[in-house]
Amino acid sequence: MKFSLSILMFFMFAGLMSCKKNYLDVSNELAGGLTSTDQVFDNPAYTRRWYANVMSGVADYSNIINGDGLGNPWAGMSDEIANGFGNVVNYNISPKNSLNMGFHRWESLYQLIRQANIFLEKAKPIPATGTDADMLDDAEFKQLKTNVLFMRAYYHYLLFEQYGPIPIATTVVEPTGDLDLPRQSVDEVVAFIDKELTAIMPLLPQTAITDELFLANPTKGVALAVKAKLWMYAASPLLNGGYAPAVSLANKDGKKLFPAKDQTKWNKALAATKEMISFAEQGNYELYKAFTNGVLDPEKSIYDLFQVYNKEIIWATSKNGWGGMDGDALDRRSTPRSEPNGLGSTAVLQELVDDFYMKDGLPINNAQFLPASPLYTEAGKSMYNGVNVSNMWINREPRFYNTVFFAGRKWHITNREINFYKGSPNDRSGQSTVSGYLLYKRFNRKVHKTSPGVASVFRPSIVFRLAEFYLLYAEALNEVEANNPDVLKYVNLVRERAGLPKLELLNAAIAGNQALQREAIQRESRIELCTEGQRYFDVRRWMIAEGNDGKNKQGGDFYGMNMDGDATTFFQRIIVQRRVFETKQYLYPIPYNELEKSKLLVQNPGW
Repeated sequence: MKFSLSILMFFMFAGLMSCKKNYLDVSNELAGGLTSTDQVFDNPAYTRRWYANVMSGVADYSNIINGDGLGNPWAGMSDEIANGFGNVVNYNISPKNSLNMGFHRWESLYQLIRQANIFLEKAKPIPATGTDADMLDDAEFKQLKTNVLFMRAYYHYLLFEQYGPIPIATTVVEPTGDLDLPRQSVDEVVAFIDKELTAIMPLLPQTAITDELFLANPTKGVALAVKAKLWMYAASPLLNGGYAPAVSLANKDGKKLFPAKDQTKWNKALAATKEMISFAEQGNYELYKAFTNGVLDPEKSIYDLFQVYNKEIIWATSKNGWGGMDGDALDRRSTPRSEPNGLGSTAVLQELVDDFYMKDGLPINNAQFLPASPLYTEAGKSMYNGVNVSNMWINREPRFYNTVFFAGRKWHITNREINFYKGSPNDRSGQSTVSGYLLYKRFNRKVHKTSPGVASVFRPSIVFRLAEFYLLYAEALNEVEANNPDVLKYVNLVRERAGLPKLELLNAAIAGNQALQREAIQRESRIELCTEGQRYFDVRRWMIAEGNDGKNKQGGDFYGMNMDGDATTFFQRIIVQRRVFETKQYLYPIPYNELEKSKLLVQNPGW
């Protein structure tokens, strides 16, 4: 791959001159007289700025509205939400080709990988040169170097997650050198990332960081999390012989990029997820639980989890706010138009609404692994927090109420009843939801423009949390040893925090049945991790994105409430978006401009 493409060639020459603009103000210093990157690494302040930029590519899953490939457009590109961000809408409804695909991670991550490699090659301890002079001592340098090594491995993982087999970049190629790199095979990429993570793990902080200044730094737990997810991808059908069009894909020299199915990879995935869980259970991480009068409070647990740093969080980015009520991000786009500064347009799809359980732990419709709940009905209305709302939203589980803001519900602080039918203050005559629902998850309920005027509230943007790894461990164990009771144990731990009964108490036949347990795990992941940036990738690695009996489909008709209806007919399900999904979308295409400049890169199947 000729990184003379927008990545390498630009950053080779510009690494000395124009590229300086990408190094967090180091550019200004270079413009002031520095002529090479060598001079950057003779200065402690410049070195730290370079390092800070290398660390800047952590995925930000809070950025649902207008993010790039390192944000979270993925929630709107899966069967979770529909938002008004034009590029996401175009992705969903338009035919795809390698020219019109946005949200690439390719260029930005290879740029950061290149900067990491320059740091690793040129950075060094810097002694003080005078009284009170700054310095970069050996201990600090070793910490920075370790973190950069981790980030390089993590960036390769993020590329692997999106594109499958990728080029591995570990050296700095000079402008006169060969900048063209081929893709390495799935197995080579996995082996490389695994080896890198294993080597640096002993050098990272061995326990969770509690110092607020360093909460976003990688730790051993973070490295274990990346390793666990890496092996789950490697073992899953998409990259383990299950994607037929890819099995024959080869580089131009004939080297195969995708492996045949290897069931033993699930053993490696199990070992990696078990290592993560064991580390967590040594007092490092735990599911967050809140109690009221000594009794588990599921609703408070689920809400508070996303509001403050807590022991469930393995890694989170440091954020000053989420756009707030004066910005154009999640907070404002989740606030109904009838509230001051509201631009409520982040719409939860009916498919996600219908997948939440009832409070008895059963689904609203029959599933293979559980029968339908007798509590569910769409007829009539009942009281919810002092207002009459449709019975389809009554007696739902706590995660539903934390995620979905539905018609008739009261907005926090003002206690105004919010409706979306035609003629109501939040109908389609202005900024509005297309489905009749708004996303409420992660919203801080102190945020309100005028009452009392709290425009923004800090909370962490979670990258990894323990509940995800409980479910990943259960998934891997189910593929290796389905009759092991720990499969259901770890799924039930997640359900218990949500106030739901154990699965085997609802259907004894599920215990030890691999197919039923697999479906239960996938459903639990769908609910627990919804809109956290995982669903898009999960349905692909599981290879269920084309749908099964109308479930899990990523293309076709998607539903919501009837926004053109009156106060009565609003409650009819109607099609709100018709999406296009083709088999080739299981993997992202290599950017077209990269292929044009490379003699070695080959494209993913179908693109």
